[in-house]
Amino acid sequence: MLFLRGEWVLNRKILLYCFFLLSFLVLFCSPAHFLMIRSADGSLLAAYPLRVGETFSVRYIHSVQKTPVLEVFRLDFREGIELRETVYTDFGAGLPYLLEGNEVFESGGGKFRIYGIGRHLPDIVFRVGRFADYRLLFRERDIPFTQFEEPGKPLRFTGGKGPYIFSFFY
Repeated sequence: MLFLRGEWVLNRKILLYCFFLLSFLVLFCSPAHFLMIRSADGSLLAAYPLRVGETFSVRYIHSVQKTPVLEVFRLDFREGIELRETVYTDFGAGLPYLLEGNEVFESGGGKFRIYGIGRHLPDIVFRVGRFADYRLLFRERDIPFTQFEEPGKPLRFTGGKGPYIFSFFY
């Protein structure tokens, strides 16, 4: 009976060791997808983990109309960043009005919305505005672009992959 108990303890230790090794491998080897924000020189300023299909938005004040604009994006890890929809409150220079492909225009509640855009871009470059008040919105977070860079400087948004464990640190 003593021998069986010792064998059980040994098997339990091996199983526990294998569990921790497997957990470690999953955390370090499983890929996670990130929204990467880089400065003009390419240095990484921020990375936010995004689940497959999760969207993020950029809100700003339009330079000509002086009204808010919301653009909704999704990371498409095969084709870059996908522009999904645009919401604005006034027509004017620089705001979309023509539809292409399967895009849909709707208005109501004092807003105009174009959705179903599906335009893929390898990356997006925004210039941190002095008056435009650019903000990154996702998962109940509202992050001003000035948190990343000074006004007038460009920010480059791209998708990227990294080990799953990094998603705990951003």
